[in-house]
Amino acid sequence: MRRLSAALVAGVLLAAGASAAPPAKDAGPPLTPGAVRDCPLCPELMTVPAGSFVLGTSADQPESSRQTGESPPLPVTMHRPYAVARTEVTVAQFRAFADATHYTPEAGCRVWANGAWVLSRDRDWQNPGFAEPQADTEPVVCVSWDDAHAYLDWLSKVTGKKYRLPSETEWEYAARGGTSTARYWGEHDSGAFDLLTSVCDYANVYDTSGVPVHGFPWANARCNDRYASLAPVGTFKPNAFDLVDMIGNAREWLQDCYTTSYAGRPADARAWEWAGGCDERGVRGGSYATPPERSRAAARGGERQSTRQQDLGFRVARDVE
Repeated sequence: MRRLSAALVAGVLLAAGASAAPPAKDAGPPLTPGAVRDCPLCPELMTVPAGSFVLGTSADQPESSRQTGESPPLPVTMHRPYAVARTEVTVAQFRAFADATHYTPEAGCRVWANGAWVLSRDRDWQNPGFAEPQADTEPVVCVSWDDAHAYLDWLSKVTGKKYRLPSETEWEYAARGGTSTARYWGEHDSGAFDLLTSVCDYANVYDTSGVPVHGFPWANARCNDRYASLAPVGTFKPNAFDLVDMIGNAREWLQDCYTTSYAGRPADARAWEWAGGCDERGVRGGSYATPPERSRAAARGGERQSTRQQDLGFRVARDVE
């Protein structure tokens, strides 16, 4: 596994100091046009415009899941623009945080073995158990909701800006990229029953490349994206907001408490949380392990806040100043 250069690590450590000014925004790797970065190893951010959309899916749609509460759909208005990371948080970005703070998550991660997701005490974000060592440019996985928040707290201190997880409405609005179809590249182009499909151009889902490696007991997309497990972030085509991997690659933590209904939730950008907290948090986006019919903008689920799993990571968001 590659390590960060001493110069980059030193820069991050300096930025974390109480008396240090935030590093220059133009430092670090080249920026995607239209993106901003608040520190050399901070995630790239894209501005998502204000607007309105319909959260969820109509019950008469063939892929709609009543069990997860994505219907009936809910009209939502996003009153202000906000910033969302262009990609999921990478191994290199999370390592910069861990090295700077000496943060050590609990050992143990759920991995796919013998036909089920099982807890392996020997696995963690640095060694999630894939056949090949993870690249620095792949999404960090095997991180809990609390691990994600520890990273966000550090990133906020480094930059002087308040970073957070996206709310569920922010996530789906960003994932749709201004479209109303099930996927930002089409409606029913899932690949499960289609002889011709575009899913492997846009998303790293469970496809033919993953069948001999994982053998998940559900349908696979009938195409080959060349990545049986995680892919480097930004490998696939972006949506109209220039966001990548919103569907596929790694599932992503949300700020919201998870419930199998939209009844009573705010019809705006706010996260839906309980005053006393909650054990289960929303998860969106699907992963390399997700079947085609679940690889949609509206598909939703939840995990216990303490869950660490081989296909579960996160992306960051913050307000636009």
